[in-house]
Amino acid sequence: TYKLPTCPVSLALLSDLHNEDPAPVIASLHSHCPSLICITGDVLYGGKPEDDTSPVASQANVLHFLRSCASIAPTFLSLGNHEWMVDQDDLDLLSSTGVTVLDNEWTSISIDGRKVVLAGLTSGYVTDYRAFRAESDSLVRYPRREDLYGIGGATRASAHKPETTWLSDFAAQPGYHILLSHHPEYWPLLINENIDLILSGHAHGGQWRFFNRGVFAPGQGWWPRYTKGVYEGRLVVSPGLSNTTWVPRLFNPTEVVYLEP
Repeated sequence: TYKLPTCPVSLALLSDLHNEDPAPVIASLHSHCPSLICITGDVLYGGKPEDDTSPVASQANVLHFLRSCASIAPTFLSLGNHEWMVDQDDLDLLSSTGVTVLDNEWTSISIDGRKVVLAGLTSGYVTDYRAFRAESDSLVRYPRREDLYGIGGATRASAHKPETTWLSDFAAQPGYHILLSHHPEYWPLLINENIDLILSGHAHGGQWRFFNRGVFAPGQGWWPRYTKGVYEGRLVVSPGLSNTTWVPRLFNPTEVVYLEP
């Protein structure tokens, strides 16, 4: 739990579930009763589905996790790199859980009498794959593109840029601005300075932590800067809810992050 006096609402930050068992997360949410739940992507896990079956439908924990969150508090989801392949049917299925999917868009809500404007910055991996799919003459639902996942996805992360032109319009809206951005490395170079709060994940805490610093993160490389905690009072990075690699997490437990005014 972090105290953030500038934030007008109590919220939970969740990231990088990667289709793991959500039961401990849901129990924590029931215990803390946040007014708002923000999920910064990577609820899914893996590369191209084997038979073009929707990964949203076939990954057993994803829809249950989202429905459970939506039953506790208003829940908003942005798209991370592991959502690179989702199509419109997948987005509709995600939305059917009661969660609001923010796909390079924003919405306004009122919580405890305070106007909050929430936006989701879609991962550049998703943006690039959409362009690839639009140009592909493949008849399969999820055409294969090697550099978006696995070791290729990690080593070419800087090549995948998000769509950011709309952020200035978002920042101009009246109210307190919260941006869900899966990638912490997008800030401060790509994200408007007028945004009050940026919520991120992706770095998995740096995998190994020594002297309160992570060792490696995709998109940031060795000794990354943004891996866990609060930076400059505006960027909050979740260390994630799972481990998706054969390399164990060391001195780096998974976390549900809470922000309190």
